[in-house]
Amino acid sequence: MSDAELYGSDIRLNLETSTDYVGMGADLSVNRKGDIQTISGRENLGQALLQRLLTRRGELASLGHPWYGSRLHELIGRPNNQETRDLVRLYAKECVKQEPRVREIVEITVSPQGGNPNGVVLDITVVPIKSNIPMNLIFPFYLEMS
Repeated sequence: MSDAELYGSDIRLNLETSTDYVGMGADLSVNRKGDIQTISGRENLGQALLQRLLTRRGELASLGHPWYGSRLHELIGRPNNQETRDLVRLYAKECVKQEPRVREIVEITVSPQGGNPNGVVLDITVVPIKSNIPMNLIFPFYLEMS
């Protein structure tokens, strides 16, 4: 079974062009001809994990997915201290465990984001199903809306 069959395919979201992306939406990625690009395999799994983490739990309830998403949004407005970072880690772990394409969570660390007193950096290492090769996802999360 190929990685594309195992981890799926989807529309590629253009997250790299927005340095202040905080889950408020993303652009579709298009090629030079203007065609929508797709993503598959392990890259798709990484994108899916990011989208799952940045979607508010319950936001997709009307579509039949009441438990999809995370509780990270509940932490917006809290101080950037160890207690809050521990909750970020807990909510991220809770969310990643929902993903059926993840066999194991190896590690989740949450660190203050240098230069931004309201930002933290999540560093998540998982092992996908039917694989022994870990993959890593790093992204910022902001405790204050700008």
